[in-house]
Amino acid sequence: MNTPPIHVLTGIHDTISGSKRNTIRMMDQYPTPFRIDPKPSYDLITKTWFPGFSGHVLFTYLDDDEKEYAEQIILDFTGFILYYQDCTPENWSPAVIERCLLKDFPRSLARTEEYEYAIFNVLFNFFAYLREENLLPAADDLFSHVISIKDEFDKRMGDTDLYSPRKALIISSLNEGIQEDDYDAMIEYFNQVGSRELADIDADTVEIVNKIMGTWVLPFSDSRYMSDVEGANGDDLIFVTSLLITGTLSNRPHMPPSDWDTEIIFEFIKDQLAPHPIPKKIREKCIPILHGFFTFLADQNLQPHAREIANDILPLQEMMITKESDEDVSDMEFFLVQSLLKAGVDISDEEAICDFLDENTEKLLQKFIESSDAEELKKLMGNTSASRKQIPKTQKKPDDISSIPKANREWFIAITEMTDTFCNERLDDEYAGICRHVAGKLARKRDNKITRGKREIWAAGIIYAVGQMNFLFDSSFEPYQSADDICQYFGTRKSTTSQKAKLIRDHIGMNDYWDPEYSTSHMQNNNPFEKFCMTKNGFIV
Repeated sequence: MNTPPIHVLTGIHDTISGSKRNTIRMMDQYPTPFRIDPKPSYDLITKTWFPGFSGHVLFTYLDDDEKEYAEQIILDFTGFILYYQDCTPENWSPAVIERCLLKDFPRSLARTEEYEYAIFNVLFNFFAYLREENLLPAADDLFSHVISIKDEFDKRMGDTDLYSPRKALIISSLNEGIQEDDYDAMIEYFNQVGSRELADIDADTVEIVNKIMGTWVLPFSDSRYMSDVEGANGDDLIFVTSLLITGTLSNRPHMPPSDWDTEIIFEFIKDQLAPHPIPKKIREKCIPILHGFFTFLADQNLQPHAREIANDILPLQEMMITKESDEDVSDMEFFLVQSLLKAGVDISDEEAICDFLDENTEKLLQKFIESSDAEELKKLMGNTSASRKQIPKTQKKPDDISSIPKANREWFIAITEMTDTFCNERLDDEYAGICRHVAGKLARKRDNKITRGKREIWAAGIIYAVGQMNFLFDSSFEPYQSADDICQYFGTRKSTTSQKAKLIRDHIGMNDYWDPEYSTSHMQNNNPFEKFCMTKNGFIV
């Protein structure tokens, strides 16, 4: 049987960087019932604290958007703390608000960018009001602490890697024009994506996969049960549940998930999960994630054997974390196995593996480099370039203004003035030339809506995109600027800038590393494809 490729389970999350953020007002924002009745806490906000705050001078310090979103922000803040931490407003503490703002909001709160901009100022002034009116004993500490975590809060709210799979699905579906309060349509959209990605799989299997993901995995990803798994994120959840689904279906085609029992899950863990090449940092989370998952299913009465499974798999944690082969699993090996699974390749079929590697060598190298840290990159590229043919430094020819459509010339001039200024101050002439070249290509695309949106975001996005192609964000390279440096310079949010950069790369086909059109001479001199190749068995030599 062909098991479903894991990429269907991760594809939704991958669309985030190009998505438009929209307001979400969903009645089922919390995937399971509160353990504490939320009505008294909400009444305190809506009937006492917020009316007092809205009539206070501190409320006048907010701008129009912040005033519009203020009550919803405070209610979201109250609800998230009550749901994830069982903490009522009277018991708020610095540790409680830190978890909400640095963990739970970034993972599960899906709102517009304007809403997110408003969160800090609203809470800042709200806690100042509570302190001034002596309404909460800990208000002074809360006020001080929310200031101290502002930078980290902004950073995490803009990090799409922290999104839960359900949050990723919501934003992706909104980008497709689905209404924010139509959760059934969102699930239907997810099922359509799954069916499209699983086109070669039989209909019964597709139905099982969609059911498990849509009604079990997605709600679990935003539940208290998942948030309590220390150090685990959405990618870890998708990886573990993907193996669970493919593992059970490969042995028992068409088995409904309601028939999973302890024997079946034990067999999966011992025969497939434990021997799977998984780095230790992920291996340690596998059993806690599965335990939380089946506990969630049991508490919500979604699977008849879930309670027994959850209780019985805990002793297997020691087996998972003491697996002798852990230390022998390199990042490259793990990456290759993940790539094979995502593509639906049977990892027991040597010929299929070789065919896949032959067809995807360059793409795999590019993706591995994108996902690797600086040390891995250094190992791959080598520490010196003395043995390589040096490419002379060349500067891109200035784009001829006459080649730019008249309607876009003013935009092109304004954008290139901004990118030139940044490059002259922080980078070099070569970067400036590449950025001008990119701006020119964008301006010449007559179907491109470049006149829409803030120009600072376009300028930052161009530099960000060019920087990604040239490892500008790697401090071991020269010149070096971080993504935050670019965003701070132009006054843009990192999530917005990264989304714009992806749009730019996709729009002009700027997605291949070491492409001379977008590469600095330093990058071309350090092109690893000139000295590395991948053999049929997957080794890089």
